[in-house]
Formats: sequence, structure tokens, C-alpha cells
Amino acid sequence: MAPFPSGIMSPVVDLFVRELWKPIKKHFGYCLKPESKVRKLAKAADDLKENIDLVKEKIKLGELEGKKPRVQATRWIDDSAKLVEDESYRIKNTYDGRSTHIFGCSWNCFFNYRISSAATKKKADADEFKESTPKNDSIFSLLPPVGRELPLPPNIMGQNRYMKEIVACIKQGTTSFIGICGMGGAGKTTLLKQLNNIFSCAAETHEFDYIIYVEVGQQQDLDTVRQNVASQLGLVIGKDESTTFRSSSLYNFLKERKFLLLIDDLWQTLDLVQIGIPQGGRLIGPQNRQMIVITTRLQHLCHRMQVHGQLIMLQRLEFEEAWNLFDANAGCNRVTNSSAQIRVYAKSIVNMCGGLPLALKIVGQAMASKESEHEWKHAMILLRRSQFHKVPDAESNLFSLLYISYENLPDERTKHCFLFFVLAGYDHYSYVPYAINLWIGHGFLDEDDDIRNNYLRGHSVVGCLKRACLLEEHPRGENYVRMHDIIRGLALWIVQMQQGDRHNNKWQVRLCGEPMEPEEWSTAQRISLTGMNPINIPDSCSCSCLLTLSVPRSKIIGSVPTGFFRTAPSLTYLDLSQTNIQELPSDVGALLNLQHLDLSHTPIRAIRMELQLLKSLRYLYLGHTRRLKTIPDGTISSLSKLRVLDLYNSGLFSVDRTQAYIEELESLVWLQSLGFTVDDSESLHRLLNFSNNSLKFLNVQGVEGLQFLHISPSLIGIMRAHQLEKLMFRGMKSLEELLIGETIVASDWNFQSLDDLILVHLPKLESIVWKGVVPHVCLPTLRFLVMYGCHSIKTLTWIKELPCLKEIYLIDCGSMLELVADDEEANTSTAAHSFPRLKLLGLSQLGNLQNICGGTLSFPCFQRLLVYKCPMLLKLPSRLLTEERLSLILGRQDWWEQLCWEDSSVESTLFPFFRELPASFRGNFVDVGNALIM
Repeated sequence: MAPFPSGIMSPVVDLFVRELWKPIKKHFGYCLKPESKVRKLAKAADDLKENIDLVKEKIKLGELEGKKPRVQATRWIDDSAKLVEDESYRIKNTYDGRSTHIFGCSWNCFFNYRISSAATKKKADADEFKESTPKNDSIFSLLPPVGRELPLPPNIMGQNRYMKEIVACIKQGTTSFIGICGMGGAGKTTLLKQLNNIFSCAAETHEFDYIIYVEVGQQQDLDTVRQNVASQLGLVIGKDESTTFRSSSLYNFLKERKFLLLIDDLWQTLDLVQIGIPQGGRLIGPQNRQMIVITTRLQHLCHRMQVHGQLIMLQRLEFEEAWNLFDANAGCNRVTNSSAQIRVYAKSIVNMCGGLPLALKIVGQAMASKESEHEWKHAMILLRRSQFHKVPDAESNLFSLLYISYENLPDERTKHCFLFFVLAGYDHYSYVPYAINLWIGHGFLDEDDDIRNNYLRGHSVVGCLKRACLLEEHPRGENYVRMHDIIRGLALWIVQMQQGDRHNNKWQVRLCGEPMEPEEWSTAQRISLTGMNPINIPDSCSCSCLLTLSVPRSKIIGSVPTGFFRTAPSLTYLDLSQTNIQELPSDVGALLNLQHLDLSHTPIRAIRMELQLLKSLRYLYLGHTRRLKTIPDGTISSLSKLRVLDLYNSGLFSVDRTQAYIEELESLVWLQSLGFTVDDSESLHRLLNFSNNSLKFLNVQGVEGLQFLHISPSLIGIMRAHQLEKLMFRGMKSLEELLIGETIVASDWNFQSLDDLILVHLPKLESIVWKGVVPHVCLPTLRFLVMYGCHSIKTLTWIKELPCLKEIYLIDCGSMLELVADDEEANTSTAAHSFPRLKLLGLSQLGNLQNICGGTLSFPCFQRLLVYKCPMLLKLPSRLLTEERLSLILGRQDWWEQLCWEDSSVESTLFPFFRELPASFRGNFVDVGNALIM
């Protein structure tokens, strides 16, 4: 008989070995050498016991420091201990107590099998528990962020001794108040920021629950300080509530918590009780964990603020420290090593800086580009003998030193922009676009026909002033800057000296609370008043010298007295934005030299006919004037020199009037930037076919009967699409679908400059459809998305990959089911790139919202979530709130208590980051925005 072919038998053999023999061998092995299995289990149990003891010791030490162990860590100990004590040792003891025969062996196969099998399984469990031993960073609950780290200047010198003394005092709790005193530019703010960063970065030691850093300055306003403190605590305090209620909200939050309050730049006594800072019953000693540190130039103020125990007086730097700081900014070793004479000049300059860090830093920056002996000699002479008259007080001597930083600016335009920045007011920070508009309005950046180039030039100037240390970055972001008080004083001093104006100040930069006398109005050239206190604009005295009047953000102002403008015929720049002004006086027509007029964000109702006389007017801002009803015929066309006209989100006019205004626009040959509002289809088409490509801001509002809106290249051409920066659709009650794109779209058709997209009161809008384009290519720069009162839309899945989207506000959208629907085709790579820059998400009055998004989407930059009246939203995305980046959550307490959690430990971890919204919170856009951005 012929043998079976081996090829036929090999599958059978493989099946036998794999399916039958290996399991038999495994179980048969349990009957042999059970002692090796038990010995391995005992070794694994001992190793695990060592890990358990180590974690227990770490928890014990951490609890002494106030740390709270995670539920996962304590659960791991309990489960591991049970395994070791109740199971592993039981198996070992059972084996040790077995019946033995010759040579100490047991021939009870059933016993051997059972004990070996149990030992093998328990060893695997012990190994798994050992592998999951909690690491150092996962033993304790993640503490709330006690503060925010602040940027520091490089090359800090001479502050270590002060730092050690203050830190020791704080740790020992020997006093509740510490005062830091020194002249302007001595380094008080830098020292306070270092303290902030030391304790903000020490959350794991739990020294304090909160580190609060507040800048006060000369514009001391209790409401502003209180709001700043609340913002850093994550509290939302209703602006409509009484002062007592707001103070008590802060007090009740802080009274049982450990906090370090750092108050910078005090100029007068600050009433901490009225703000809501706990004052009574402080303990002295290490248990004292409610402490306040202040900085001021005024030593007597420290005593009035009860700083009796610890007063730190900042001294000038020793020469070696001063030289090192100067060299770090000037890089002078490079040239002084090659020239002994330059080294002599450099040492002389350092001595003239008098050991003041600010002077050394700014003068050093000014000398960074100097190479030759002649340049260094000239700088030394300039510092030694200022071209201005010497003034005996110390601050003016400092200005003489700092003047070189101004002299070293690259051109006259940058110098003018630096000086005129002070007219932006005394706020702690300035919005960069506002500063650039101020410069453009004064004629420093308007030489180009393309206003975009002027804005780019303005940003370049800001960068130059930052590099010269004359402007500073602000923590709010790249669009915000601040000017040190000393530098502001320097700018005003330079203006006074240049104009020979030491005694009669021609530039009046004040807070609204500082009154101006009639004679000061009559001699002033530039006036900037900021704040919330009443401003009395005179109606009788002559203001013939006045060129600039800026009183923005003062809701107290309701009118300008008739006759005032007739006394100020030279006025070229007038800013009344964000005031309560409802009409201009009839003598506005006397301002024949006026070039810049800002009435934006005011309740003004009508533009006067006399405005037609302002033939020099170049910049007219009427944006967000929703009560505006009348612009006289011919007014727009008569202002032939207009370069900027902003009517974005202004009041609605009749169809005939709107079309007449669009026709008047055709005559404005110099127009570079246009904001406009239309409320009918014909006006929209006429505006989009406007021959000038100046349209930047467009509000399409209240178009009746429009069910379908197609945003396509045939409606908005390539150039028009590239120019748009803000786009709003508002109050179109019939609109059901918004279609963007078409079947064939040119690759360069996109909204490359669009920053804001706002959809408001579109009750029937069901969908936003993309055709021939993808959202992240079509909207590459979109930063800000608002959807308010869109009751029919259910999801916004298309937003997840927008590369620059930072803020989303969804309010009163009753049919919204989920922000981003699950996409079955989405892969891990796509999910990883979702919401790449999203920071703020506001969800208000979304009655049917059940989900934000699936668990695979990421939020790498997320900071704050607000949820209000979203009763169906009972679960938060797991990757929205991760332990690597825990975000602040704002909502109502009853909503928080109804949330469902996959793990109860997640709730305990996140609860410190939850803040309850106040009872006065209404959930409208203003409330949501203020709560998230504060």
C-alpha cells in the first residue's frame, strides 16, 4: 500500500499539536514541580508588597503636605493588598502544609494540579498589578491651577536677596502684609511677578489654593480690581448686582481658602474690605495662609495699608550687577574687549544709569547696535548733557537717561507713534488695532493707498517699540500691549520738553476723575480722558489750540455742549466711541479741519446735515450704532476724502435710502475700508458689485422671503472674498439653507482674511452646506464663530478642523443636538487635528443639546467651557477635560450634580475647576462673552 502523502497529513498534525497537545501539555505540567510555581508566586507577591509599601509611604508624606491621594491610587492599594494577603499567601500556606512522601514530594496529582494552576493565575495577576503601580505624578489628585505664570524679562539682576527674604517670610507666615517699596524703574513689578511664578508653579506643594496678581496703577477703581480678582478665581460676578453682593461673593469664596494676593503699583490706599478680601482673624505662623504683598513708590502708603511687619526697600544695583545687566542688553563686551576707550564710555554710561534696572535695560537696548567709538562717545555726551533743560527731581533725571531709547528709534514716524501711544489712555493694556487706528487717524501711517499695508506698517511699529522695551506684551495675548508708567511719563516729558511746555501742559492725559480747569482746556493741544467718572466738556472757554480730543469708553458722556466745537476749529481727531452720546451739536460743521471721527458703539440716532461741511474728514466710524436711523442725503458723497467708512451693524434704513447710500459710495475714490449693513437682496447684489474692493465688514440683515442663500464665486468674487474680515447674517426669518461654494470652484477662491462669522436670529436655518470647497480651506483664518437664535440647526460638524478657530458661542439654538456629529469615516489622524486652537466654548439655552462631540476628538488648547440651561447635556467629552490640561468649567450647580461620569473619580478631580454662575446670569451673548473672556 502506498504511504499517505506527507502534504495531506501536515494539517492534521498541526491541528493536533495546536488544538490538543499544547493544552494537554500545559495542564499536565501543572502536576509536575508545583513548588516552582508557588516559589514564583511568592517572589511576585513580595515584589508587589514592596511597591504597595512604597506607594503608601508616598501617600503618607503627601498628606502631611496637604495633598489628596487619588481614588485610583487608594483603590490600587486595596485591591493589591487583598491579592497579596488573602490569595497569594493563602496559596503559599496551603502548599507548605501539604502531605509529603519520600524525598519530600507529594504524589497527589490532583492537589499538585490545583495548587500549580492557582499559583500561575495569581502570579499573572500580581505581575499585572505591579505593572500598574501608580507613578509619582498619578498618586495624588491634580490640584487646581493656583495661579497663572507671567512672562518675565530676561537677565534679571540683583533681586535674589529680596526674593529669598520675601519667600521665607511667606513660608513662615510671620506677617499677613508685605510691602515692596522703591522708585519707578527699580524692579518692583519684576520682583512681584517672580513671586507669582514661584508660588503658581508650586501647586504640588499646596502652599496656597490661589495666587492672585492684580495691577492697580493710578487709575484705581474698586469695581475693576474686584472683577480682576474674580476673573482669576474663575468666578462670574453679575454686573447688575449691588456692590455689597459682589464683595460678599468674593469674601465667601476666599474666607476658608488659602490665598496669596499680589497687588502691583499702588498709588493710594486700597480698601480691601470693600473689594471682598478677607481681613479678620488671621493667624501668625506657618499656618497663616492668607497673605497680601503690595508694591508702591510711596513708603507712607505701606504704613497706611498696615504693612508694619515687613517692608522691603529696593536699593539700586551695585556696579557689577548693573554692568552685567547693561551688557546683557547692549552686548557691549563684544566691542569693549576690542576697544579700551569704548569700555571707558560704557562704564560711564552704566554709572549714569544710577543702578536702576529699567534705565540699564532700555539704555542697553539703545546701545546694542553701536559699533564705533564715535557712536559711544556721542551717546555718552547725549546722556551727560541732555539737549533738554535739566529738571532737579529724580524722575526727570531718569527720563534724561531713557531719552536715548527714543532718540534711537529708526525714524520719525516710529517716534511719533511712540509719543502718541499715550493718548490711548491709562488702561492697563491697549488693544493693538485701536492704537494703530489712532496712529492712522493722526496721519502717521496713512501714506499708502492700501489700508492693509498701513495696518501691517502699524504692527511693524508695535514690534519695533517692543524690541526697544518701550512697549510690553500683555498676558491677554498678542493683540494687547501695555506701557510702563515710567515710559508713559517719559513720552509726556519728551513732548513737554520739545514744545518748551514744562509749565503749561499742552498734552492732557488724565483719568476722568481728574478735573480739568477751563484754562487747561484753553491751552491744551491734545486731550485724552479715560475712565467711568463724569467728564465736563466746557461750552464757553476758547479751545483754539485743541487738535485731539479722545474720551472713549465713558458711558457718563451723553452730549457735547452746543458751542464747544465752534471754540475748537483746529480739531483734527475726535473719539467719542463707547459713550452715551445720542446726537452731535449743530456746530459740528465748524470742525473744518477734522480728519478722524469715531462714534462707534454709541446710541446716536441721526447724523447732522452739517457733517457735509467736513471736507477734510478721512476716517468716519459709525459701526455698531444700531439706533442710527438718519443720514441726510448727499452726506456720504460730500465727504470726498473718506478712506474709512464703517457702517457695519449700524441701524437699518429704508431700501431706497440704502441703495442711495451705495450709489453715493461710488463717488468716494479714496475709500480703502468699508463696513456696511444691507437688508434687501437688491442692495446686497449692488454692494457686492461695487466697483471698489474696499468692503471689509458686511452685515446682511432682515432680508425678507429669502429661503436659500448661495455664497458662491458668482456672488462674491475672488478679490471680494479675499478682502472680507467680518461677515454677519442677521434676522432673516425665512432662511433655511446657506450654501457655500459651487460645483467647480477656483482653487484661490476663499475667505482668506475672514476673522469673524456671526449668525444671529435665523430661526429656520437648518443647514450650512459646502459644495466644491472644504471648510478649513475656505475659512483658513476664522477665529470667532457666533450662532445665536438659530432654532432649526442641529449640528455644526464642519467646524472641527478650522485651523484658527479660537472661540465658539452657541446661544438659544433650540434644535441643536450635538456640536459635532460622530463621523464613522473619521480616522485617528483626523480626530487628532480637530479643534487645533479652540480655547473658549460657550453653550447657552440649548434645550435639546445632548452631546458636544465624540470621545475621539481632541482639544489641545482648550481653556474654558460655559454651559447654561442645557438640561439634556449630561456628559462631557472625555478629551475635552484631560488631566494634562484641566479647563475651567462654568455652569449652574444643579447641572453639575446631574452630570454622568464614567468614573466617579473624574468628578472629584474636576470639581475644583467648576465655578457656579451667579443667579443674575441671563445667558445672553454679552453675559456669556464676559464670563468666558474675563
